Amino acid sequence: MHFTRGKPGWRRAADKLARYGKYGILAPVLSGVVRHTGWLDGGEAPPRVLNYAADGDFLAQGDALVRHIERDIDLEPGTRVLDIGCGIGRLATALARNRSGLIYAGFDVVEYGILWCRKAVPEQAGDYRFDHVDVFNPFYNPRGRLSPDDFAFPYTEGGFDLAVAISVFTHLLEDDTRRYFAEGIRCLAPGGRAYFTTFLTPDTVPEAAHFEFRHKIGAAAVERREEPELAVSYSRAFWEALAAANGARLEQVNEGSWTGAARPDYQDVLIFRKLG
Repeated sequence: MHFTRGKPGWRRAADKLARYGKYGILAPVLSGVVRHTGWLDGGEAPPRVLNYAADGDFLAQGDALVRHIERDIDLEPGTRVLDIGCGIGRLATALARNRSGLIYAGFDVVEYGILWCRKAVPEQAGDYRFDHVDVFNPFYNPRGRLSPDDFAFPYTEGGFDLAVAISVFTHLLEDDTRRYFAEGIRCLAPGGRAYFTTFLTPDTVPEAAHFEFRHKIGAAAVERREEPELAVSYSRAFWEALAAANGARLEQVNEGSWTGAARPDYQDVLIFRKLG
């Protein structure tokens, strides 16, 4: 995550233009290269031109993410994992390296990420499935054909024990957040758990925080009104009400270090359980 607090307006405009160039123009070209050639294959980590995970060491971050999840949730053999917005496979490749016997499905709106994951995760890793969904997102898929308003995850109801969404809700406004959350809970078996990262809107944003979230759009507080999906936060009360409306409850909150505090997770972690 690139910190945005204090960036001048010209730099923000340049960042926005660069993102559209990558995801709106370059992405289809990269998808064709990954699909039809082996030029960008090889290695445990994606080449820099493909990587759109967080800055830093891809492998180390993936391994740390698995450890963080396992602080609170067991990843036993046979666990069925749904990776919402799986990206370039930071979690998937780490699970394939470090855990055996999992049943995994991940989807993302960036096609070249899915194509690379299909090549990168070896068959001997086990039951791994990657799906591309061409859903519109102003940030990551500005040319997407499908509306997120009525998007249904391509999986059966109750088919997973764990749903993970890493830095997904941080880029979704209210209607899309409600839709993705409802679909994530729908896909969980009763008693299943969700491990979602977000930014929880504090009553007062600390001076050391990396974001200010001064602008309101519905229930969301956003960093930039002109590019709202860049960084989005919601209150704890919003998440608790959303969980109750979808037959789940918020069981645990692990606060993140984005506020400037020294904590192991950067984003805030919310852990939900599906009731029933």
